[in-house]
Amino acid sequence: MDKVIFNLSAKITVMLLGAPGIGKTAAVTEFADSIGADLVDIRLSTETPSSFEGKDYISPKTGNLKKARSWWLQRIDRNKENDIPTVLFFDEYTNAPDALQQLAYSPFNERKLHGESFDYCLKNGKSGLYVFGAGNRPEDETGAREMIYASKTRVFTVDFEASYKDWLLWAEKNGINQKIRAFIYANPDALIEKPSTGTACPREWANCSYALDSGLNYREAAHGTVRGANEAKFCAFYKDSTLCPTVEEIVSGRAKKPSAVHLAAFAPVLALSLKEDPEVTRHFPIVYRWIAEQSPECEIMFAKYAVEELKDALISDIDCMAVLASAAEKVGRSVK
Repeated sequence: MDKVIFNLSAKITVMLLGAPGIGKTAAVTEFADSIGADLVDIRLSTETPSSFEGKDYISPKTGNLKKARSWWLQRIDRNKENDIPTVLFFDEYTNAPDALQQLAYSPFNERKLHGESFDYCLKNGKSGLYVFGAGNRPEDETGAREMIYASKTRVFTVDFEASYKDWLLWAEKNGINQKIRAFIYANPDALIEKPSTGTACPREWANCSYALDSGLNYREAAHGTVRGANEAKFCAFYKDSTLCPTVEEIVSGRAKKPSAVHLAAFAPVLALSLKEDPEVTRHFPIVYRWIAEQSPECEIMFAKYAVEELKDALISDIDCMAVLASAAEKVGRSVK
């Protein structure tokens, strides 16, 4: 998402609306990290009125009824005193009970509680407070409510969509299992959640990767995280991918011709392996010839992934670019 939109949150609340598990919280967290801010995450759907506003107590000195400063305001107070910015994040806003949405209305929209502003600037004159919200839409099938009209007119709303390309970049950066990345690359629709169809969301694929890394077999990992329509499809892909030889085995001539050509798994797995291979310019022509020998269909699938993923890595090598140009012709693409 454009950083200009993130910076708007210094003046008006930026509300991210989208399906569960597509990276709304991660996007806000990354923004907070990028500006060195303390992320104050209010899970509005789990708050109570007393925890959000501050509990009432009897002053031991006067005997009068007073209200304690809420936990999140205390965090903002400390950040202001220490001259560091705050990202105030109202998560799960549209899933919160009406009573809590009403209590949060002024802090969320006006940066005030009980008429008192908690906005502030840093000593260098820059904004100290950035306010975000995140929630689901009614069509996301999570029981979310529509935002009330008065709030809609006071926030900048972003329809936050899951992009499989953006997710793959994030997944590569964060060490998500390569076979999961290959599966999503070959099946991008599997990234978008729709509870009624049983598809998984990005968070579930990340959890599946963590389960695999912990030592669970792929069937247990998928069943405990993904489930639904894509569980069986992913398990079949994973099983087929285990039959795929490594780049090293192909280059050394040790790769055996498989008894069955598992196109859907072989092409993306080998393409992503080459993308992360420090010797990609030496290995690419050899791998391309090997996979082309398996079947014309296998070559076409691999050519598509190679053109999309390997161009930047191969552009400095004349021989590799000649092979890639030939591959591009087969799929009606250009590498210029």
